[in-house]
Amino acid sequence: MFYYKPSDEAIAETNLGRFASSLGMTVKDLYARADRDPEWFWPRVIDDLGLEFFKKFDHVMDLSEGVPWAKWFTGGRINIEYNAVERYSDSENTAIVYESEDGYKSKMSYSELNRKVSALSSAIHDMGIGRGDRVAIYMPFNANSAIAFYAVLRIGAIAVPMFSGYGVDAVRNRIEDSGSSLMITSASYRRKGKAIDMSAVARSINMKTIMDADRTDFYRFEDAVSGGKNVPVERTSSEDPAIMLYTSGTTGKPKGTVHVHGGALVNIAKEVKYYMDLKENDVLHWITDLGWMMGPWALIGTNALHGTIFLYDGAIDYPDPDRIFDIVHDNGVTLLGLSPTVVRMIKFRGTSRTFDTVRVFGSTGEPWDEESWVYLFSILGRGRASISNISGGTDIIGCFLASNPAIPQKPRCLYRGLGMNASIFNEEGREVYNTVGYLVAKFPSPSMTRGLWNNREKYLETYWSKFKDIWFHGDFGEMDEEGYFYLYGRSDDVIKIAGKRVGPNEVEDMVMRVSGVTECAVVSIPDSVKGEVLAVFYVGEPGLSGRIAKQIEVGMGKPFTPAHVVRISRIPKTRNGKIMRRVIRSAFCGLPVGDVSNTDDGDVIREIDDLGKVALRQA
Repeated sequence: MFYYKPSDEAIAETNLGRFASSLGMTVKDLYARADRDPEWFWPRVIDDLGLEFFKKFDHVMDLSEGVPWAKWFTGGRINIEYNAVERYSDSENTAIVYESEDGYKSKMSYSELNRKVSALSSAIHDMGIGRGDRVAIYMPFNANSAIAFYAVLRIGAIAVPMFSGYGVDAVRNRIEDSGSSLMITSASYRRKGKAIDMSAVARSINMKTIMDADRTDFYRFEDAVSGGKNVPVERTSSEDPAIMLYTSGTTGKPKGTVHVHGGALVNIAKEVKYYMDLKENDVLHWITDLGWMMGPWALIGTNALHGTIFLYDGAIDYPDPDRIFDIVHDNGVTLLGLSPTVVRMIKFRGTSRTFDTVRVFGSTGEPWDEESWVYLFSILGRGRASISNISGGTDIIGCFLASNPAIPQKPRCLYRGLGMNASIFNEEGREVYNTVGYLVAKFPSPSMTRGLWNNREKYLETYWSKFKDIWFHGDFGEMDEEGYFYLYGRSDDVIKIAGKRVGPNEVEDMVMRVSGVTECAVVSIPDSVKGEVLAVFYVGEPGLSGRIAKQIEVGMGKPFTPAHVVRISRIPKTRNGKIMRRVIRSAFCGLPVGDVSNTDDGDVIREIDDLGKVALRQA
């Protein structure tokens, strides 16, 4: 059943509808040709987006090194920061609106943003940072972190944004792996009325640092952005790296995905314009962090299109549960990105308020349940706002799938991404409809990661080894003949907590640092409010639950504090030694465990089932 059904007139008024009409075709025809003819499609997208190259590209794409190593817009020169900031240096339009949890508010025009970005770029450059160097950004998502992000890109360095809730171990791991030579950070920020100390992480890591603080032993951020020097934008090539985002580390340490100035900018701007339908007077707010993919995505996409982004780095339910409604209403937010978890929490608490100013909702990070989707559309959105449910990942800094205002929508649905060649394959590598299979991309797209940082073989193994020259994304889903998709979660063990993604091995490493733990496994389990919560199973001395929870909180950050820490007799494994996380999760939740013929640990699986009855089901 379709809940959102745009009229022909409404479709014609969307950015996507106008784009299709300018090409003399329908939206449906545009989707078909975009997949079929990328060399025709992408230059027309660039023209419609109004993006500026310093030097026009010679070729749309280059497959000479093989499909997995596709290059885009080769021979061209383009810089993300120039397109999002410097080219608007004479504009007094509002680029960024910021509000802190304690009520401080500020606005920044494009001209002011350009001045501060230029000053910080100059300071960074004077510290010896240049093209290709990595700079870690460990800050809450506010106006200053936006300035820092753009300043790094302006001089051709590579921004390495990290989740502001990470603890010292998670930050250090990413800094060491990326080889970052400078960190830009904050002393603290406020969350639920409490000061979150970030300076201790910087002192523990002890590297060259710029800190946003009134008083600090490090170079002060305010001094850096107050300088009068101007550094010219680096005329980076289309394939020069711009951003390194870390994956969740499902099978080991987190891996650095590498995104370039040309492909990342073009695809992000495409998605914000056509999926979120951003127009001249829109204000976009996405509940996220600069360290998650959606932070850079929202920031770059909004500013490249000369829009206004609203940033807020506090709790959306403090000091009042309806704080998010105040934020949206008071700042005139028209495009709001939020997770299913946020909607479930609002529904669980109950409210009489609605998002009156919002005309398009965005959502990503976790699958929807039908009840929550309908609640967002029918109640919170008053049956008027479309839901752009998007799905992609850190590894493509974009979306393979996305519903949008030009497409009719039914609960939980996604739609094929424009120009992304998304499909569902079965185990044999055949395209299938109305059958659960693997989400894949049949052809490269511009924003795909250019390998994994210092790990060429892992890149090929992860994305290109299951089906020849086909990107394997790792999600289970199904599609129909009309272009609609439904996803059912990852085909690996990745953990998603309130839209945040982390691999079990990274958390398990924290657990194993607790004296008395001999073995452990970490999974996520369903929660009626949060969607998913963390559960830790360990072998070792009794009475370690509190210490284990604290170790994870300190090392990974408070959002990852486990809801359950359970001591068991041993960790269920396959006969060749692989931990059976899926089986552990299913047994604890009272779900069918499936085929367990490849294990000798049936007694432990039953033990976990019994523990789950006590902890979750009270049976």
